[in-house]
Amino acid sequence: MPSFASEIASRVLAGQAPIVIGLDPRLDALPRRVAPGAPPAERIVEFYRQALPAIARHAPCVKPNIAFFECYGSAGYRAFEQTCELARAAGLLVLADVKRGDIGSTAEAYAQGHYAVADAVTLHPYLGADSVAPFLRACHPDQGGKAVFVLVRTSNPGARDFQDLQVAGDGGPRALCDVVAEAVTRWGADLPQSEGYSPVGAVVGATWPEELARLRNLLPHSWLLLPGVGAQGASVQDLAAAFDARGLGALVNQSRGVMQAFAADDSGWLDRVEEAAATFARECRAVATAAGNR
Repeated sequence: MPSFASEIASRVLAGQAPIVIGLDPRLDALPRRVAPGAPPAERIVEFYRQALPAIARHAPCVKPNIAFFECYGSAGYRAFEQTCELARAAGLLVLADVKRGDIGSTAEAYAQGHYAVADAVTLHPYLGADSVAPFLRACHPDQGGKAVFVLVRTSNPGARDFQDLQVAGDGGPRALCDVVAEAVTRWGADLPQSEGYSPVGAVVGATWPEELARLRNLLPHSWLLLPGVGAQGASVQDLAAAFDARGLGALVNQSRGVMQAFAADDSGWLDRVEEAAATFARECRAVATAAGNR
């Protein structure tokens, strides 16, 4: 299979929208008619069994958040695995939102486990380069062609607590998130690029549009994963600076605005999901196209 970096670039260049649909299952937000009375994990899997083929008509990639599965114990983790399998069967790339960050053999084990079911993962960089190294090895084409998305500028208000801290350097003080961005660029420098982008991406919250151009410059060869659109208040229209002239370089994420776009008792819930996905795809494609016309 082609690497994540090459496949996502190919799909966007072929006309798919530069979007990721987040999968954050909440029982109180599932359609009531989906597997009523079944255990929570079974209801979640059945929901995605029906919804993912519709999503695949509009999005190249989904992002299952492991926390919303793990809270149901071993059955929930199995539901996570099954959801990843269903997504791949529908032709979707899988970006597992696991936010791992550990050292040595622990990081090796995380990489082995998560890459068994996903094409890419999210990572914390706080423990440094050796905590990222096992995942970077899997990004080599002969080791699986996987990808990573490192947390650089997160979408939550508390991001300022640490990510804005000023770090001394030869060129004067810089924000900690800028230092992490430069590390991400270094980590991807020795890996093969596809259409100018490495498999080492960065998470940059769409809720900070005023910082986007600066971080884009610090991450010239990284795909940017942009969470925060919709429920967190960010606007798709503010994200043009993340894209290059071909509409590449960024993936806009939305979760609740698509996967909860229905009332619990709506018999046409699947149509609502597909309509929301189509609208989101159209909006993001327009912004990416407009970026190319700047």
